[in-house]
Amino acid sequence: MNSFPIQSVRFLIIAMLMSVVSLHGFAGVTTISLRSTVRVAGDDAITLGKIGEISGDQAALLESLSIESLFVGEAGGWETISTASLRALIDADAEINAGSVVLNGPDVSVRRSTGVPVVAELKSKSDEAVEKAPNDGPVVRNHVERWVRDRYRVGKDLLRISYRDTDEAFLSTSTGGKLVEIKEISKRGRTAIRVIVLDDLMVASERALLFDVEIFRTVLVARERVNRGSVLTESVTMSERRWVSPEEHVANADDAIGMALSKTINEGQLIESQHVELPLVIRRGDIVSAKSIAGSVVVTIRGRAQSNARLGETIEIESMSGDSQFRARATGKGRAAILKDQRVGDQS
Repeated sequence: MNSFPIQSVRFLIIAMLMSVVSLHGFAGVTTISLRSTVRVAGDDAITLGKIGEISGDQAALLESLSIESLFVGEAGGWETISTASLRALIDADAEINAGSVVLNGPDVSVRRSTGVPVVAELKSKSDEAVEKAPNDGPVVRNHVERWVRDRYRVGKDLLRISYRDTDEAFLSTSTGGKLVEIKEISKRGRTAIRVIVLDDLMVASERALLFDVEIFRTVLVARERVNRGSVLTESVTMSERRWVSPEEHVANADDAIGMALSKTINEGQLIESQHVELPLVIRRGDIVSAKSIAGSVVVTIRGRAQSNARLGETIEIESMSGDSQFRARATGKGRAAILKDQRVGDQS
């Protein structure tokens, strides 16, 4: 009787592990765009797919995720489902790769109907205060988010805005039939704007808003600790998607590879454009081969660099005899070109 080869067993185990990793570890980004207001029939199960538009690798799994546990009120009334509670529900589901799920949009106002028609009795307005349901039209928040998307030229799914709790009431103000004017107050740190709501050219409401903006984008990250002055290579860097402030000047991998770091970067730290610079091609004390070109005549002189230099920078070079100095422009590792206004042998 032939036994099952050990090599085949190992291959089968490896294949199963790779399948699991491909399904969970490397799942693509899935985005959930929440609606502001949702009405659901009383006998319908309320799932995540009922309150938002979902796209991405885990869309089918997330659309069927029940959110019944988040409802505490009675049917027929409006209830607010916070994005924080939705995030916690997603994180708690073992079948979902929560790390690759992006949740966008405001808290959701949901109403589950009772199935019983409601008969409204007409009464004098002086005798009865009319209770109004949440407005389904545009609100201040919609105008602000459109302004932010236009300012940073980014889609809704890749944008995250964190408002102050004290601004929520104003952000929910209806703007139906009104004009909205937005002016930027500050460009440093947190985004600061002034929002003016006009009704027939009269100021209906006005408020200064302060909030944080994050954009989901590709960034360059250190795989390991890289010391200052080290040249960046593909082996010590990697690209990944992160939520970052639009004010962070993220280094581009194509431009950063081959450049030197101006500061030490630790493992996992973001590499920004101000962290990279041209590498040194000449260091103080190096023996430099400097060329002087006059027409078709080329004279090469060896000298000692008096300072550090990057490609294209000008430095002082002292002749090997020590009796003269001249200026030259660094052209490569240990190489320089003597400037035209310098004649070989001139005293500094």
